[in-house]
Amino acid sequence: MELLAGDIGGTKTLLLRGRWQRGRLQVLARQRFASAAYADLADMVREFLRGVPLPARACFAVAGPVQPVADGGAQARITNLPWELDSRRLAQGTGIGEVFLINDLAGVAHGVAMLQAADVVTVQAGAEQPGRLRAVLGIGTGLGMALLSPGGEVFPTEAGHLAFAPLDDRQGQLRAFVRHKLGLERVSVERLVAGPGLALVHEFLGGGVVDPGDIAALADAGDGPAGESMALFMALCGAIVGDLALACLPFGGLYLAGGVMQKNRARVAGPDFRRAFAAKGRMAGVLRQLPLHVITEPQVGLLGAARYAALAEDRAG
Repeated sequence: MELLAGDIGGTKTLLLRGRWQRGRLQVLARQRFASAAYADLADMVREFLRGVPLPARACFAVAGPVQPVADGGAQARITNLPWELDSRRLAQGTGIGEVFLINDLAGVAHGVAMLQAADVVTVQAGAEQPGRLRAVLGIGTGLGMALLSPGGEVFPTEAGHLAFAPLDDRQGQLRAFVRHKLGLERVSVERLVAGPGLALVHEFLGGGVVDPGDIAALADAGDGPAGESMALFMALCGAIVGDLALACLPFGGLYLAGGVMQKNRARVAGPDFRRAFAAKGRMAGVLRQLPLHVITEPQVGLLGAARYAALAEDRAG
């Protein structure tokens, strides 16, 4: 069966055309698009599929909440992009028989089954318990989380919008800085534990306004302010990942994804992240037993969307 998969974000969109046979995906074509260059997703899909047979199904993993529609289908609005997606309208506008919309972290969760051993780096082996809940947590432009049941069912969340809770006076000052700079009443964890949050941390510590993609490189080159920024940022990441892990106890494995985690996986294994991850008082021993992994495959969400499309009949049955 031929299918179309997409990973839709506010900045970029990845599309994949593939063939699913005997539980395996053969990639026929893959392309990256600048999301803002298109008025809507249907225009982009039609361009990508020009001159080839239409696939039977499509699934798009989108950066934002997905809501079911009472009479079938689903709707979603992309964060930082003026697209309002409707699975039924997409099917009509592209000619594809069935179109599915899923949350982007749900796509990552579905993609876990597609990974090879080389696509995962284990940071903490812990004491994995087969048949227990697994979780995926993505830190990139934003922060998201999804849960994966032992039976393979995926439950997306909006954990990135939990309130940020400072752990000391400096973090309290950081929250006040972010509230003032962004004009917020409430600071969510996503405001700080994501790429834009790293830039805010760097500015708060007196490092000036620097693109978040450059701060880690500056730190690696020996820049003192950048090094301090990375240390605080990784401590924030570790603390929040640990908090979210306590909320669901994923003894089947906690998988970190997203560009920030993938590019800084050596720092995830370092003391700033690991110490903050386990610093949970009486629960510290529990956190040290959780299996913690970093997914290094950058397109895991795209692979998960392809798998979701391919297995649609199995879910319906």
